[in-house]
Amino acid sequence: MNLEKITVESAKKDSSVHFFPCEIKYNGEAEVDRYFNTSIKECKREDGEEMLTATFRGRPLNGKIERVPSGYTSIIMKEQRRPFTEEEERTVTVTHTFDKFHYWNLDKKPSADDRFSQMLDWVELSKTLHSPTEATVTSSQISNVSI
Repeated sequence: MNLEKITVESAKKDSSVHFFPCEIKYNGEAEVDRYFNTSIKECKREDGEEMLTATFRGRPLNGKIERVPSGYTSIIMKEQRRPFTEEEERTVTVTHTFDKFHYWNLDKKPSADDRFSQMLDWVELSKTLHSPTEATVTSSQISNVSI
């Protein structure tokens, strides 16, 4: 796969990225602002947390806006043309970047059990797991410790 060289700074900034709990058999531009964003309503849950509600093709959606963790850049890529075979070289271009996104659940309120919440938790946890430690304790230091 070829990724055309493009700087993230030259890609368009997109503030309206949505992840739906379904597969939409369509690839291409959509008039999201006109047909979907107009149905989004902000409300508070019983616990006081902000939540979004909307409808898509007559189905109720409950959602939340999440931010991309600091130090990360999220990108949207577009394939230049569909390949004729699986072996054919593919070329994609970075078209947009985003630092927040809407994720939606069908008939269920957003929670810590959602895959996007867990993904963001894992990013934070992995930073901690893979960051250097403040001090290294040697085995000789351990043997000198009295309890």
